[in-house]
Amino acid sequence: MRVRGQELVGVGSQRVSLVRGDGSVLPLLIRPLPLGFHRRLRTLGLVPPQPPMRVARDAGGSPLRDAQGHAVTLRDESDAAYLAAVEFYHQRVAVLAVAEALRDDPDVEWTATPPAAGLTEPAGWTAYADALFAELEAAGFTSGDLTRLCGLICRVSRLLDEHLRDARGNFSLPDNVGPA
Repeated sequence: MRVRGQELVGVGSQRVSLVRGDGSVLPLLIRPLPLGFHRRLRTLGLVPPQPPMRVARDAGGSPLRDAQGHAVTLRDESDAAYLAAVEFYHQRVAVLAVAEALRDDPDVEWTATPPAAGLTEPAGWTAYADALFAELEAAGFTSGDLTRLCGLICRVSRLLDEHLRDARGNFSLPDNVGPA
């Protein structure tokens, strides 16, 4: 892409300092997430879980019916298994974003290896994300450390404040799901 005749190139990596809970400082080289990061996750099958459906009932416990006599269903967003799946989904997206953002840092080495190029099976990618999470956990990362690191990545990727509102269409929401 050119603007005023000048070729635009990608935004470079930035050196940041992650202040950990114990006060230690971890210097990291992070790069912005690419424009298609969340779309790529969707193509790999990493999508938010959908809540289970349940039959709506009246005060007496009888199923509610619509005009055609069909039972009315509701999304059960308080289902424990669904809530756990949502938590795992967000955890996996976070650690995959961390791995992507730290790709240029020569000082960061992961034991977990990503699935083979071209693999689009969700199980391989969720296993990879879970292995990355286990590595962070074994390295003593806390939830706060991961949250701070994701915040730094968002800042470098310009996904904070007004940038987040502008970019929300890139997040991993299925196209057919509207607000609850």
